[in-house]
Amino acid sequence: MEKNMSCGIGKCGHCRLGNYYACKDGPVFTYDQIKDAPAIWD
Repeated sequence: MEKNMSCGIGKCGHCRLGNYYACKDGPVFTYDQIKDAPAIWD
């Protein structure tokens, strides 16, 4: 997962999961937080 965190402050968008950023809001998320993030399930 760290591979996708380029900037670490949420500016570049590489680690975006729906409305969340893994570098700022995660890296641990509940299923309810990310269940509607299409990039994860595609």
